[in-house]
Amino acid sequence: MNSSISQLYSQSQGYSNSNSNNDISSSSNGTGHGSGPLVQLQGRLHTIKSKLQATSEMIDQAMQSCTVAAIDLENEADTARVEEVDAALRRLLDAQYEAEMEEALVAGLATTGADPDTALAEYVASRAARQRTYQGLADGRKYGGNARYRDFRQQIWDTNHEGEAMPAGALFGAGGNSGGEEAEDDGDLVISGARLTYRCPLTATWLIDPVTSKTCGHSFSNTAITDYLRSKGGSCVCPSVGCRSTVGLRDLFPDKVLERKVANRLRRLEEEEEAATYTLVQ
Repeated sequence: MNSSISQLYSQSQGYSNSNSNNDISSSSNGTGHGSGPLVQLQGRLHTIKSKLQATSEMIDQAMQSCTVAAIDLENEADTARVEEVDAALRRLLDAQYEAEMEEALVAGLATTGADPDTALAEYVASRAARQRTYQGLADGRKYGGNARYRDFRQQIWDTNHEGEAMPAGALFGAGGNSGGEEAEDDGDLVISGARLTYRCPLTATWLIDPVTSKTCGHSFSNTAITDYLRSKGGSCVCPSVGCRSTVGLRDLFPDKVLERKVANRLRRLEEEEEAATYTLVQ
């Protein structure tokens, strides 16, 4: 588990921190000026942008792996290793920022009318300025205001406190801190307890191989929602009660975190049933 996360992180960090800069530099060096070289540079930037999007997808996969691992370790009350996974996730969030920053800069350069040398200089200056700003932030602003990080900590909290509100102190874990600076709105750090549902809206049974919609966040059993959408021509209004978002087959992604939470919930119910049976026998 840890090795796969490290591998994904290393791949993503290695590209976002160096390769795009090198690629842009190689596109600029020796091309001179004029419309021909500029077209060549824009084509190269388009390729870089595609690579950065792939990097972001790798980071997303690694984040999901971190969350699944943290839930398992929290079930085992292995606090020390949970915090190791937390630290790995923060590094991934840093890499995600780098990738998104690079993608935004490259997207801007691809449409600029500047000559290659000027474009490269602007890229390097903007990249350095954004990195300095980000690195100067305290953890409270880097991560406390990050929706992905808050969701990660919420998933850990829900493992043993389902339905209870997560206090602000739980956001940075057992040994973490915000670096002396909280997010802009402390109220955002207290997430209200909610009754989580692990049943498919279509079948009303436990979620099996769950998938979640990117458009609205509702989850379904894979086979149930796939068959339903195909019967509707591939997309339709979300079948979850009260939702008006449109969902299609391409909007669904395998939700490994939810799959693990369903499995843990079923295991607990089984343990509670066995304990109740044992008590009756006694």
